[in-house]
Amino acid sequence: MKEKIIKTALEHFIQYGFKTFTMDDLAKELGISKKTLYEHFATKNILVEACLDSFIDTMKAFDFTEGEGSIIERIFANNVKTQQMFKVTNTRPLWELQKHFPELYERLDAFLLDRNFEWIDYILEQGRKEGIFHKYINDKFYKAFYVSMNLARCSPKYFPETEFPLWDTILNSTEYFLRILVNEKGLKELERVLQSQRQQSAG
Repeated sequence: MKEKIIKTALEHFIQYGFKTFTMDDLAKELGISKKTLYEHFATKNILVEACLDSFIDTMKAFDFTEGEGSIIERIFANNVKTQQMFKVTNTRPLWELQKHFPELYERLDAFLLDRNFEWIDYILEQGRKEGIFHKYINDKFYKAFYVSMNLARCSPKYFPETEFPLWDTILNSTEYFLRILVNEKGLKELERVLQSQRQQSAG
């Protein structure tokens, strides 16, 4: 039962937010009483922490090195996989977690920072091996730039979702991050992948 509660709670926290989706909502969704719910999770904080554990475990199991084609193709493919896995539709869950569960947010933020650095190291290595990235990239600066821009992208202050839907913004920022990295050969590959993406969207 605990696993079912965690799975259901995480799905709805991601969709509606960690504060917005209440324990009352969860009990109704599961078809159980609040008493039964609290027998498994004494507080909402404990439940949110269990959901965070589940999310992190899933992310650790996600192998970003898998896939076929160029590293550019795999970057866009990983975006799609992440969207399908977690069905994230907006940034509300992130900023609600930051506001109402700051210690848990700090833990998630630290994990995602390490994960992003691993990911960037990997794509820079692969892009150079494939001969599609510039040779003289300041890796340390690029990683700091990438992470800081991701933080800005998640902020409704800079990217209100009424104007910048989450996944449109992710796809656009992915394209612009890559345009910084690619050489002439890489630019051709990027344009090819983007064209394929547009055709899939139109289809």
